[in-house]
Amino acid sequence: MLSSPLVVALGGLSSTGKSTIASHLPSIFPPPFYVLTILHVDDFYKPQVDLPYRDGLLDWDCAQSLDWPRLEDAVRKWKNDVKTKEGNINPQPQFQDAAVAGKDKGKTPENSITEALVDQLRGEVPTPGPEGGLQPILILDGFLLFTPSVPATFRSLLDLKFLLRAPYAVAKGRRESRRGYVTMEGWWEDPPGYFDKVVWPNYVEENKGFFAGGDVEGKVDHEACEKEGVDVWTRETDGLAEIMRWVFREVKRKVVVNGL
Repeated sequence: MLSSPLVVALGGLSSTGKSTIASHLPSIFPPPFYVLTILHVDDFYKPQVDLPYRDGLLDWDCAQSLDWPRLEDAVRKWKNDVKTKEGNINPQPQFQDAAVAGKDKGKTPENSITEALVDQLRGEVPTPGPEGGLQPILILDGFLLFTPSVPATFRSLLDLKFLLRAPYAVAKGRRESRRGYVTMEGWWEDPPGYFDKVVWPNYVEENKGFFAGGDVEGKVDHEACEKEGVDVWTRETDGLAEIMRWVFREVKRKVVVNGL
């Protein structure tokens, strides 16, 4: 028996731990009852020549920089494939290299996700009843997944939406620690002022609706988040272990509702 496919979106600012969280989920929700696929949104950029500019700088950090039809087609194809293959889905986690074509990740939050934690969470994963079951899960990892500029047809495909956060100073330090990025066209390094002129303003514009008074470093607007179905991490000083537990808890809850 095949449970309804789940699409889990891990969104948020650079270096908030999205890719690290995503990389652990296949080990926590293992075969044979779970099939996890990871798609990195950074693999769906438009060609550099087609990217927009902001404040005189090439803008890799806005909705207009992504090829949404191609990304949406990839998600729809995954959903169709897992539905038609039934129990014949390859029960192995599928991975793609992060970013455009191998991004330098730079600094991320302290990785406090230990093997012991992974083992603990794996032991809490629901297993099917006597009739058996299979739960396909697609993990989307990206800086922009469910904000107003994202096409509504794409947002409608998402079952769980997580917004990971970091304070301005922390996010800036992590971003500026990166040496550069391998792109389809070659090599990209953030020019001076890129974070303040491009990354942070884009983040604020896209996500301010989830926060009281539009202050992305302030309190969460729970009513607005509930309306959009977005879960926002509220304790920015916590390590990745607590964020991992949060994501796991919500995915597990959805799996149970799905009736595995």
